This record gives sequence, C-alpha cells and structure tokens, in this order.
Amino acid sequence: MITIIKYTFKEMLKKRAFLLVSILSLLYLSIYAFGLSRIFEHPSNSIYDIIFQSQILSAGLFFANFIVAFLVVLTSVNAISGEIESGTIYSILSKPIKRYELVLGKFIGLSIMIVLYSSIMFLSVVGLNIWFGSKISFGWDNILKGLFFFDLGPIVFLALIIASSSIFSTINTGIIAIMAYGIALVGGVLEQIGTAMQQSQVGAFGLKSGESLINAGIITSLILPTDVIYRKMTAELLTQSSGISFMTQGLFGGMSQPSIYMFIYIFFYVVFLLYYGAKRFSQRDL
Repeated sequence: MITIIKYTFKEMLKKRAFLLVSILSLLYLSIYAFGLSRIFEHPSNSIYDIIFQSQILSAGLFFANFIVAFLVVLTSVNAISGEIESGTIYSILSKPIKRYELVLGKFIGLSIMIVLYSSIMFLSVVGLNIWFGSKISFGWDNILKGLFFFDLGPIVFLALIIASSSIFSTINTGIIAIMAYGIALVGGVLEQIGTAMQQSQVGAFGLKSGESLINAGIITSLILPTDVIYRKMTAELLTQSSGISFMTQGLFGGMSQPSIYMFIYIFFYVVFLLYYGAKRFSQRDL
C-alpha cells in the first residue's frame, strides 16, 4: 500500500490539472490581497467594522474552499476508473497488491496532497487578513480548529469520489461529484435562510417555511456533508475566547451549526464509502 501512496502522490504532482489549479489559486490570492488592501485602507475598531471584516474573511475562505473542491474533482475523478480505462490497472494488479489496497492507497496518497494544499489556502487567507490589519482576534486554538475543519471537508468529498471511481466510469464519477457538491452547497444556503426566517419570527407561515428549508438542508447534508463542515469551520475560527462570536449571516455565514451526532455520522460516512468502494472494486469484472 505504501507503494501506491507514493505513486499516487507523485502522479498528482505531475498532473497538469494540479499546475492549473495552483496558478488559479495564486491569481485568486493576489486579487483577494488587493481587495483587502483597499478594504483595510482606513482601519476602524468599531464593532460594525469587525463584523464586516469577519464577512470578508468568511467570503475568502468560502471561495478558497471552492477552489480546493475543484482540485479534488480534477485530480481524483479518474483515480481508479482512469487506470481501468487506460489499461494501466493490469500492470498494477499483476504485482502482489490487493484491490482494496489500491483503493485505500489512492485515497491516502491524494488525501496527503489535498490536506497540504488546503492548509496552504486556509493559512494564506487568514494570514492575509491578519497582515492587512484585521481587528478579529485569532487564538492558536481558533486557527488550529478552523484548519482541521477546513481540511476535513475536502477529505470527505474525496472519499465520495474515490468510492464512485471504484464503481463507475470517469464521466459518471464526475457527474456524481459535481451534482453532489452542488446539492450540498444549495442545501446549506437553504438551511441558513430557514434559520434566519425562524430567528426573525416572520409569522406562523414564515416559521413553517423556515423549518422546511432547514429540513431540506439537513437532508442534503446527509448526501454530502461538506457544507455543514464549512459552517463548523467558521464557527470555530470566528468564536473568540471571551465567548463573543463573529459568525456571519447569509451565504458565507453559519447561523446554524451541526451537532456532535452529525460528526459521528461523517466518520461512518467516510468509512462506509471507502469500504463499499473497495468491496465493489474487488468484485468488479476488469
């Protein structure tokens, strides 16, 4: 399995998709840094400015998270199916390697690179905000917890893609990945809107509609829990040691947070996907 992990890691570095996303990431960080330089041109310590700064930070992390998800799709959608379609799988399996080791090796190798990449994106966005004078107080516990959840989302997404690639063709895996991510994203937004409607107490009809939107968001998070992980990340990053929280509202916010039961579900979600993908690949007629 160690051989597969090393091979996957090196293969990912050589892919043009990785180079393309790296260039786009540098471009994104450059534009984001320019925007921050203009936003923080006239610093202020008022609570309204700090809340606005938290929104800018959340927006930066939101799009950085989207770029990392884009990288996950481009580099892993053909992780197993691509080997089958190109015929490379026969030379790999001719060696003393079991099929489940190939699946797990691919997952671990890609996970290492994705965690490194997503960590750089997270620390770059947070670092740029600190560099340009953000008044949000970040403790090491905020940054480390935020980093953990920022890295966790792409790993969960990767587990779904690896399992799909072990069962379906590259094209079908791509469709499943994009649709699942889109559903999770829309569901997360609907859940935030539903929470806002309930908190604003817009009447019996509004409360009922808000509850329906929240339920829709919960259902989509069971399909792919990447969005709820992002909301948890913002909560951990923007909650101060004093107990004050600068969690933002709207698209980039986190008015509703996942419970501990959701993270228990996420653990078994990843384990099940890898188990099922490896099992189906072991039974697959090549």
